[in-house]
This record gives sequence, C-alpha cells and structure tokens, in this order.
Amino acid sequence: MNPASEGVSLSDVWGPSANNLFATGQQGVVLRYDGATWRVTQTPTTASLWGVWGTSATNVVAVGTAGTILRFDGATWTNESPNPAVVFLDVWGSAPDDIFAVGIESAVSHRVYHYDGSSWTSMTVPPGLQSLTSVWGSGPGDVYAAGLGTSFLHYDGAVWSAMATPATFALTEVWGTSASDVFAVGGNGAAIHFNGTDWSPIDVGAPAFLEAVWGKASDDVYTMGLAGRAYHWDGLSWSPIVLTSTKSVYRIFGVGGVVWAVGEGGTIHEHTGGGWQPANGGMTRDLNDVWTASDGQEAFAVGEFGTILRFRAGAWEESPSGTLQGLRGVTGTSASDVIAVGEYGTALRFDGSAWSDISTLPIHLNEVWMDAPGTGYAVGEQGTIRRFDGVQWTDASIVGLTEQLLGIWGPAADDFWVTGTNSTAFRWNGTQWKLVNVDLYNVHNFHDVHGSGPYDVYVASEYLQPRLAAVSGAAEGAYAGPLHAGGLIFHWDGLQWSPVYQDPVHDVLGLWRASADRGFGCGDAASILVGDTADTPEWRRIQDLSNLPFFVTAVWGSSSSNAFIVGDNGTVARYSR
Repeated sequence: MNPASEGVSLSDVWGPSANNLFATGQQGVVLRYDGATWRVTQTPTTASLWGVWGTSATNVVAVGTAGTILRFDGATWTNESPNPAVVFLDVWGSAPDDIFAVGIESAVSHRVYHYDGSSWTSMTVPPGLQSLTSVWGSGPGDVYAAGLGTSFLHYDGAVWSAMATPATFALTEVWGTSASDVFAVGGNGAAIHFNGTDWSPIDVGAPAFLEAVWGKASDDVYTMGLAGRAYHWDGLSWSPIVLTSTKSVYRIFGVGGVVWAVGEGGTIHEHTGGGWQPANGGMTRDLNDVWTASDGQEAFAVGEFGTILRFRAGAWEESPSGTLQGLRGVTGTSASDVIAVGEYGTALRFDGSAWSDISTLPIHLNEVWMDAPGTGYAVGEQGTIRRFDGVQWTDASIVGLTEQLLGIWGPAADDFWVTGTNSTAFRWNGTQWKLVNVDLYNVHNFHDVHGSGPYDVYVASEYLQPRLAAVSGAAEGAYAGPLHAGGLIFHWDGLQWSPVYQDPVHDVLGLWRASADRGFGCGDAASILVGDTADTPEWRRIQDLSNLPFFVTAVWGSSSSNAFIVGDNGTVARYSR
C-alpha cells in the first residue's frame, strides 16, 4: 500500500537526532527516518501503536493497544507487554530505568505502568474512568499525566495525586521545557500554562480540538489538532499557522533544530525554520490516478501538491515533478513516454529520466489519454478537450459543451470516448463527435471510461437522479434505474449500452479492463470491484483489503494478474497472482 506508511495514521514521533527518527502508527507500523527517507521497519505486532519515546537509537519504547510495549535495541523490536487488557496511549521517561506508560484498562479504569530497568509494574493512581492520553515530566519526581478531563494526575516521585487546573475543556496533551514551564492543550481551543506556581488559561481563541503540543522554548511553542488546525505561541499570544493539509495532527516533536508533526493518513510535516512543509516521502497526499506500463515493470501515480510516485524494481519512489499543483491524470505509451495533467492547465511529460513542463491554458485538467507515442488528449473543466501533437496543445473542444469532463479512452486515434458530469458522453469517429446516450432515463456523473476494444467499452457512474421524463418516443419506465444514489457500470457491446453492475450506495469512480474477459473497478467506501465474464453476476464488489481509505479513485494494470489501485491518504495497493 502506501510507499511510506501503508496509508495508516501516525500517532507519535521521537528520535535521538534529526537524522534518526521513529514514527508510530496503526497496525504495528513504525517508520524510521535516516535524514533523507522514511522507511517501514519490521515489528512483531499488528496492534496500533500510540506512543514512542527513547533514550537513544538503541533503546526505544513504543506502546499501543492490547497491552503492547515494544522495545527496540538498535536491531530488532521485542514485545514486553505486562497486561494485554491495557490500551497504552503514551510513553515517557527520565532515564532508561525510569519510564512511564499510560492508558486505560478495559474501558473501566485509567492505568500507569512503570519500568524500573528490569520489569514493568502497575502503579497506584487515584481512581478514574478517563483514558490517560499523554505523559510528560521534567524529571523523576515531577511527572504529569493528562486525559479526558480538565485535571491532571501528578507524580512527585512517591505517589500519584489529582491536580485541578483552570482548563476550560478536557485536556489531551501535556509538555514542557522545565518544572516551571509546562503547557497543556485540549478540546475547544483549551490551553493552559504552569509557571512553577500557578496554572493560567491561555486558550488559542478558536474552537479547535487540539491533540499535540511541543516547543523549542517557552516562547516558541506549537499546538496542532483535528482538521489540520495549528497555532504558534510566541510567549504572549497564539497565532494561527497554515499547513499544507487539513489532515489531523496527533503529535509534534523536534530535535536538532528540526520540528516534525505527524498524524492522520500518514501525514508528516517538517519545520526547518522556513515554515511548515510536507515531508519529502513522508506525507501521504491523496492520489488521483495511476498508470502502468504494458510490461508491468513500471507504474506512475499522481496526486496532490504535484505528487508523482514511480514504481520500478519492485518499489515505489518519489519522482520530482517540479510543481506544487495538484495532478489529476496520468497515462503513457511506455515508461519513457508519460504525460501527467492537473490543476490550472498543468501538464508534464516524462522522457524516462525527468519531467518537463508542457503546460497549457490555465484551466483544470482531469484526465489524459495518449493515442500514439508523444501525442494525446487531455480533458477537463468547462468541456475542455486539448490535443497535444508532441510540441504544443491545441483546442479540440466540442462546441457548446460546458460540462466537466472526467474520463477519456479509446482503442484507436480515430475511435475514442470522453465522459463527464450530467451524463455527458461523446464518441470521436475520426472526423466528428457524436453524442452518446448511455442511460436515457437517469442522470449520472460518468467518472471513467475504459475497455478492451471498440465493442467492449465500460463506463463508471455516480448516479444522481432520474430524468424528469423519458426521452420522447420511449416508453415510460422501460428502465427505471436505481431508486436512490449509488454507482453503476455500463457496458457497450457495439450495439447498445447496458447496466452490468449496480450498487445502491457506493459510487464507481475508476475502471480498467485487462481484457475482454476480466477487469477491475474502484470507488468510495473503500470499494474494489472485479469484473469477470465467466462469473454471474459479471461484476462484484470484493473487500479483501483492510485499511483502505474512503475514496479509492483509480485503477490500472498491465494484465489480469497485475494491477494497481490508488486513493486518498497516499494509498497504493497491488493485485498480483
């Protein structure tokens, strides 16, 4: 799946240096950063990991669900779980033999476990039902645990006791620079500060649900949370920060002058002094399209912020695009002849070694199809159809068409189809465009079109509503269509269009036909479809992959036994047999 984090959310990040970091996430994922690239490390668990902390690169502790406590010795991870009934949500320590892990046991009582250098033991804490979501201390005799309430648990080196605060909402995270400089944040913009004597409210002034707080100094502190809301404290007040993503941030950490923020869907932001930027190879941006070379050895996926991923030698890697514009479509005739298109007329061409800019008029382009090496068509908003002759783009739009065009494909240069919103479908016969009525009685957004030949073409549909009346001359109710929203697949056999798949709930967003006998589709709600003419029904929805995002946007392959799907949160999955 995702080349870096398999698309999972990342819950925490820690490291001994700026070129040696660990990020934990769902399904046992731990990413390791070497100063250039984030890579997945092997762990002995599939439990979600919620916290990570260490004393060195050879002594790292990660905690999570099912009582999981993993320790990394520089080579391997081992599980030291003291109690599988506990969900551990954070970990912190003052030394290798003084580590605290906090969480909740069986949804009935919060828990604190302590490691003394040889074993983990449960500590006596005041009773409570709330989860403990964060732990931090200035030393072995000054430790705070925050949870789903406005109070803390505080440890003085001997006992844990409850500590009231003036927080205006439940606190989720605590952090500080010293015993006299402690910050905590929580829901509805709540933030408080401790100066060594008293706690004071310093709310951010906005209804943000804050999950993380960390800083370089008492006047240089960051807090972030749900939906990418982020703020900076300068010692006097909070000011909002604009991130490059609206995905939620769950933890912040810095070392060596670099600050990192991790979160939803594998998001990783990096701050090196010049503002927050998506981490190279880390942040899992939404992917919109994928194309595979005919030999199956290489593939390209494109998405947000100019993201291009290249698959070769069995692995995915970033392919620098030179643009931050969102890319929506990609296709090619070979691995050294690829075109990608996207927002504001962005168009890029790959010659096997680098991408070059061949952008056209500043209008959003949604898809691209090549009819021969070096030449092709791109379709987009306001009925745009642009022809690329290998040197420049020219207009090939249909007069009077203003609908958004979403799909283009054909078996030959003189026989191809374009599809789009509000049931838009046209076919080019080499000399003129012909309007195509795929469904006379219902209105659809046709997201994609693909087939194996001129008499085997499929269209992916997002069903909208019935037409107000049947087309003149046709019998009312001849094909009633679905009664409410969902998705369909229509098939052209050379004579007529027929619905061959219908889902009353989920849209169909992408299609790819490997041959006349077999194809694949995808859509929302993590939909993956397989179409096999030997089966009845021909098309069926399969759910044999966990951790897929809501939107699976595109599918392409080289054969019926080798295909890729892509979607939100940087998801890439491969089918092979």
